[in-house]
Amino acid sequence: MSLSELPLKKRARIRRIRAKNEAIRSRLHALGVVKGERVRLLNHTLANQTFEIEAGDTRLALRKEEADSVEVEA
Repeated sequence: MSLSELPLKKRARIRRIRAKNEAIRSRLHALGVVKGERVRLLNHTLANQTFEIEAGDTRLALRKEEADSVEVEA
């Protein structure tokens, strides 16, 4: 399942990053969104276009395209 499909407040581990766009892959890596990291979906906008997540000790917002490219396992 992708990070954008994760239920609110649920924790998961990043299984892989499927971003085909190198700029998105680099941004996620720079923000600490890497394989094996534990993440939690904190909130999202009503239209599910922006997702607030917690990765390690960091809170950040991802666009839908970025969240869709992160595959997680609960």
